[in-house]
Amino acid sequence: MSAGIAYHRDRTPALEAIRALYAAAPLRRPIHDPDRIRRMFEGSNVVISAYDGDRLVGLLRGWTDFAFDGYICDLAVHPAHQKAGVGRGLLDRALALGEGVQWVLLASPIARDYYAHVGWEKVENGWKLNRDGWNPGSMEEYQAQHAELAAKA
Repeated sequence: MSAGIAYHRDRTPALEAIRALYAAAPLRRPIHDPDRIRRMFEGSNVVISAYDGDRLVGLLRGWTDFAFDGYICDLAVHPAHQKAGVGRGLLDRALALGEGVQWVLLASPIARDYYAHVGWEKVENGWKLNRDGWNPGSMEEYQAQHAELAAKA
């Protein structure tokens, strides 16, 4: 694991730090709508954060019943800390929350290979219903639109 990284469970980071990390990671989330980001965290029962000093460098958000099922909603790691064990550290802490919990997630296009690399199995039996409303556009558009916020991470 990355030396000097401190992990915290159930301590939701400051809203602006979350928005900046999502912009930098890049994890396409509705960072233009701070109230929606706040509600996303209020409705999650798993929040694990990673700090390098006072700087938020990793974040995992999800839900579980702590007995059978779990869902990872977000796994964001600052680019300067990727490939240093931060993502795995966040996942390991989530996996330790309940023996026998089966975790699932939807991987972003840029992270699909990562999950296979850390031992997750690809599933073919899932279904989704796309959300109405916000559409982040292409990754390039998203990064260009939020470059100033990403620089704050």
